[in-house]
Amino acid sequence: LGHCSVAGAKVTGKGRQRKGSCPSFPAVRCADPPALVYPTSSKFRLPEDNDVPIIMVGPGTGVAPFRAFLQERQMIGARGKTWLFFGAQREKSDFYYEEDFTKFMADGVLTKLDTAFSRDQEHKIYVQNRMLGSSGEIWQWLEEGAHFYVCGDAKRMAKDVDATLREIVEQQGGKSADAANEYVENLKNEKRYKRDVY
Repeated sequence: LGHCSVAGAKVTGKGRQRKGSCPSFPAVRCADPPALVYPTSSKFRLPEDNDVPIIMVGPGTGVAPFRAFLQERQMIGARGKTWLFFGAQREKSDFYYEEDFTKFMADGVLTKLDTAFSRDQEHKIYVQNRMLGSSGEIWQWLEEGAHFYVCGDAKRMAKDVDATLREIVEQQGGKSADAANEYVENLKNEKRYKRDVY
């Protein structure tokens, strides 16, 4: 438990006061009365084994932690394969961190990048559609021990991605619906299927 500080709320530069890096609302408002802060520890992290493949599904702003994952893997020299599914409405205006992901691909940090821009064509395409288009390879990565991550919208996207994952396991693994569900639940129990959804 802590309190927000007003320090850094404003800085003086060239004779003018400007807002600093602290967002102005908490910086100005939290002095009286103090704003309470409740830090939590995230369990949404990379596997300890840097050679383990990872599959990341992060539409919209849900892609932000995956950029950090790739930065970390690049920094430590991880050799595990990485695959990102990113979706948004329009490529021209909504492709967050496009330059970073392009560079990660060029540097070999990001092995595969599949994008789904739902409004750039007449029929809508989402990340789960891209997943289905790569069902066989996703199944192969899972069988190789890949960790599967999802970040973003809990109401629709996360549910659709979960259903698609189960469908892929059922079809590609030649399993019954019950056995596919058990496989996915085992991924969760083994901490190989992690979700940060909101």
